[in-house]
Amino acid sequence: MKSSEIRKLFLKYFESNGHAVLSGSSLVPSDPTVLLTLAGMLQFKPIFLGKEKSQYKRVCTAQKCMRMNDIDRVGRTPRHHTFFEMLGNFSFGDYFKKEAIWFAWELLTSEFKIPPEKLFIAVFEKDNEAYEIWEKEMGLPKGKIFKLGEDNNFWAAGPTGPCGPCSEIYYDFGARHGCGKPNCQPGCDCERFLEIWNLVFIQYDRNEKGELLPLKQKGIDTGMGIERIASVLQEVDSNFETDLFVPLIQRINALAKVSLPAPLSVRIIADHIRAIAHLISDAVFPENMGRGYVLRRLIRRAVRHGLLIGIKEPFLGRLSQEVIDDMKDAYPVLAQKQKIIYQVILSEEEAFLATLEQGMQLFKEITKQHIVDKVIPGEIVFKLHDTYGFPAEVTKEMAIEMGFIVDEKGFGEQMEGQRERARKAGISSERKTAAALDLNDLSPTEFLGYEKNSIEAKIIEIFPKEKCVVLDKTPFYAESGGQIGDTGIMAVGERQVRVIDTMPGNKGVIVHKLETTEGLQKDHKVRCTIDISKRRATEAHHTATHLLHKALREVVGDQIKQAGSYVGPDKLRFDFNHFSALKPEQITRLEMLVNAKIHEKIKVEVLKKSLKEALQMGATALFGEKYGENVRLIKIDDYSLELCGGTHVKSTGDILYFKILSESALGAGIRRIEAVAGQTAKVSIMYQAKSLRDKVGSLIKTYHLLQLENEKLGGSKTLDTGIFEIDVTEIERLGSAVDNQDSVNVAKFLEHLAGRVEWLEERIAKTQKEINNLKMKQSAKEAVNFASEAIDVNGAKVLIKKVEGQGINNLRVISDTLQQQLKSCVLVLFSVLPDKVMFLAAVTPDLISKGYSAKTIADSFSPIIGGKGGGKDTKVEGGGKEIGRVEEAMAKVREALTRS
Repeated sequence: MKSSEIRKLFLKYFESNGHAVLSGSSLVPSDPTVLLTLAGMLQFKPIFLGKEKSQYKRVCTAQKCMRMNDIDRVGRTPRHHTFFEMLGNFSFGDYFKKEAIWFAWELLTSEFKIPPEKLFIAVFEKDNEAYEIWEKEMGLPKGKIFKLGEDNNFWAAGPTGPCGPCSEIYYDFGARHGCGKPNCQPGCDCERFLEIWNLVFIQYDRNEKGELLPLKQKGIDTGMGIERIASVLQEVDSNFETDLFVPLIQRINALAKVSLPAPLSVRIIADHIRAIAHLISDAVFPENMGRGYVLRRLIRRAVRHGLLIGIKEPFLGRLSQEVIDDMKDAYPVLAQKQKIIYQVILSEEEAFLATLEQGMQLFKEITKQHIVDKVIPGEIVFKLHDTYGFPAEVTKEMAIEMGFIVDEKGFGEQMEGQRERARKAGISSERKTAAALDLNDLSPTEFLGYEKNSIEAKIIEIFPKEKCVVLDKTPFYAESGGQIGDTGIMAVGERQVRVIDTMPGNKGVIVHKLETTEGLQKDHKVRCTIDISKRRATEAHHTATHLLHKALREVVGDQIKQAGSYVGPDKLRFDFNHFSALKPEQITRLEMLVNAKIHEKIKVEVLKKSLKEALQMGATALFGEKYGENVRLIKIDDYSLELCGGTHVKSTGDILYFKILSESALGAGIRRIEAVAGQTAKVSIMYQAKSLRDKVGSLIKTYHLLQLENEKLGGSKTLDTGIFEIDVTEIERLGSAVDNQDSVNVAKFLEHLAGRVEWLEERIAKTQKEINNLKMKQSAKEAVNFASEAIDVNGAKVLIKKVEGQGINNLRVISDTLQQQLKSCVLVLFSVLPDKVMFLAAVTPDLISKGYSAKTIADSFSPIIGGKGGGKDTKVEGGGKEIGRVEEAMAKVREALTRS
């Protein structure tokens, strides 16, 4: 039975037994605290925990899963994988043990037609109820039912909460696969008994004392790996021999550049490429942390094993097509993301291959140095990682393969030292100051800056040495979430002190950095007023950042995730995961989308919700970020919804305008956009327009001079350049368009200016080319007359000539023309340009045998003109800076030739 048929039959069977067939969830869980989906029940965990109610009483799914805990065993055993599919049926307060056991047995024996004698059962040692159901109601002999301990047969969501015993169904592959021990049975580590289905009976609530209290609503959670059941139904000894892997393995063997590729490497690649393709299809991109690091590690592992079987060029992108073709019917997102899957893999492969071979060579040298103790020191592992970009996990794997061990403790200490150095380098001096303050006895500062710009507060602590104060309440926003801290004024009576920064301390305390604390005392009442213009500019950039984030997901893809940000009054900076530079048309589209939302003048709403409600609403949350039970949301109509504690404009219209300044690479797989909004954007646009206007003016002058020169040489007539000049009123109209948030006309005007620049540059290049051609023709004509100036020196015709304003191409034309006329000659040509001297020395082949050499001639005079040349005995070209010493150089040539 094909794996696709197994999947369909499983779902069809449970659907016929009253189960709703639901789609499996993404490999990226909605819960930001969970790294990857590792079981079919994960999407139902809130239901089992009693936090949500289910629409259905019984459901079934085919769920794609990822587990990295057994990555070192992948390919070494027949059963372990990083990516796998879990078939599962679930009950929420409906049926329980008896029905779950009956469904499983009927499906396996009647639908899948597995001989009952090949099946064995394991139950939790204290679950007598399940034991009796298997024995008395299902009719299994006691010799086929085994009681196992809590480690094997008891499931729990955590140290407390819902939990329950399990019943596992094993398939017996026969004694030939066993360990030969007399006590070999289900649960043994050998390959004889394969667990194919786990039935979890969720019936208890474990409290903090460890007591198991019966649940009012019991549940069923089962899981059957499709890879394992496929090996049983397809009668093969290994998951890698099923139709899920055979096409991949055949393709890898075809790509291998060695006659007998190592089966281990082939199996590892086959496993990893499935995980890689599915991760990318679920919007995971290579990064150095979190899910992105899992993906990066899998790609790097597969690339290295590709190298071990002789594949030295990128191949995983092509191999991913096999995964897509095989699984696109079950997971259509693979076909939808086919192009991006290929591009992401290729980009990462190319980057890693650039360092892999060098790293492997360095590793071999290191093992020679430590052949006695067989230990790779942590500092060397760190150096390979930090200096040469060679991943530590690859070093560890290679060490194990060669019988070495890695000093992981030493490496960890080196990494921690680097993190600490980076942390200190990345923290501003003010933030370091705040972190060093003793704030433990202080109460959290009440922040009122969302609603008020100026308030009266009380000083509750002063740090004179650090010039910092803490207030009981404040309107000053403390730097957080990428948004910089507020500045402003703190006044005591008539005395005013400047607040130069606001920083978060520990335990919710807000620290204010002042110009001075002189004259301030604890318990003083102070009037605190923020720099409102700076705050407004910062708010415009912050809301624009949210709009940009959403626009990026629309233009580039919903896989886009924020990787860092800066929000200040001067600009915004947004870092995001992406594998290649954005195209110019994508940047234009981003600007148009954001400016369209600004023009709509949408109300920016602030919502306060529980984290659960926020996630259910589809709010964007960052993996690894710690959120409280209640969160603050920034909602921009139905367009953008993000968890955010920063300050924002009241309406998108307050942003005025949005302009992208640059898009660049920050690191492997991370891009950075810098942009401006509000009045800063207007200033930037006006500056860009004026710069273009100035450039047009400069190009017009250049074009006009070139046309005059061209006409003088007999070229085409002069074109009136006045039609390209830009009137100052056009720039003023641009400013009005920005004020009116007329993004379409702003874009058209800037495009119009850029078009004028482009046209003029094209015309200048074309005219310059025409001038050069005319000069070469003129040079060829003049060269005919130069031939008569050649003199006889020791039996050879010699011409030493200085010309004005000729480039090297024209000197070549003159040389070629003279050689055609004189047949046998020595030529030394100089051309004086405004800032340099160009020269060409040539000797016809027949004079080489008589001792003449263009290289020797050039060496005789090139130092005089402060330069040098390069070439052969027949021709040397070069230049120098001493334009006033050309006559001296010519004299030196005559002297050298006369002596020879």
